[in-house]
Amino acid sequence: MPFGYLTLSSYLFQRSLPGRREEFDFAAEFAEKFTDLNGFWPVPVALLLFVVLWWMTAAWTRIALLPSAPVAFVGLLAGTSWEKSVLSVATPLVAWGLAWLAAKVVSWPVTGDVRRSAVEVLVGLRGGGRLRVQSRRLLLDKLPPPRHKEAPVGRVAIRFDRIGHVEAGFVHSPAQWRFGNTSELTITPGPVLRIIGGGQQWLLPVDDVETVTRLVLARAKVRAKADPRPPLESPRWANAKKLWGLSRSPPMQPNQQKVKHGMHHVMLVLSVLTAAMAGYAVFRAFTGSWSFVFGALIFGGVSYGVARGWASIGAALKLAEENPHSPLADDPDPR
Repeated sequence: MPFGYLTLSSYLFQRSLPGRREEFDFAAEFAEKFTDLNGFWPVPVALLLFVVLWWMTAAWTRIALLPSAPVAFVGLLAGTSWEKSVLSVATPLVAWGLAWLAAKVVSWPVTGDVRRSAVEVLVGLRGGGRLRVQSRRLLLDKLPPPRHKEAPVGRVAIRFDRIGHVEAGFVHSPAQWRFGNTSELTITPGPVLRIIGGGQQWLLPVDDVETVTRLVLARAKVRAKADPRPPLESPRWANAKKLWGLSRSPPMQPNQQKVKHGMHHVMLVLSVLTAAMAGYAVFRAFTGSWSFVFGALIFGGVSYGVARGWASIGAALKLAEENPHSPLADDPDPR
């Protein structure tokens, strides 16, 4: 989409020139834009993120906006005609739509190949919330705000290797269901999916409950992989232990503020950018002056430190999502 935007911008510019108009070669212009990044770093960063997160279909739309939104924003500011403005607005919208469509194509319908694969399948819940059937775990996000404002996570997760019970059923009257992070979901009458594991019990209002049940059981059988927890003395348990204390105490007042997730991923982008600068400094050290070695060391050190911080924060949050209750507690009785 960014290269398509640049190609159409060149066409609009040529068409606005006075005098005789030559025939515009869209293919040649697109090929020229595609092969000349001209230092536009969002494109390689987006490609790198897609290579790393190819299985996380929920992230595809945001990755698609990374290179499309900046060029559209600049084009909107410098728009010289209504056509350029419409093109600037349409570029990120089309990029988002194509990424959303691609995610739907690879994950639905839920065939046997999809059930056994690592690709993420998104399932909407009645009344809000979303179940993400991932490669190694089930993740619940888009939940209502936690009842406690101090809750460190707004999501909960169960690893496939810790699932002990999966059951499809039916609920006849509405009720409130509280999850381990103190978020409460309204269970409306209709089919539901019950999952027990990792000290948690979920009751999920899912319309196509039979399909989702087969998906969870098949992927748990094929994709389950043991992931030993760190010792309870590890500092990685800080967020999880905070959540254990909150779950046992009633909130003083209802909370309407959602937990912001993914802010630490900015550190990953910063690490990638500084790593690229360190690589350029190394290149200049061999082709130019050896003084660039100091730049390589500085940018390399910053990149490594920021990457370590990103990994540490992500591991602590993931541990809290998967362990909203103490691992010493038993699973709820399915009976």
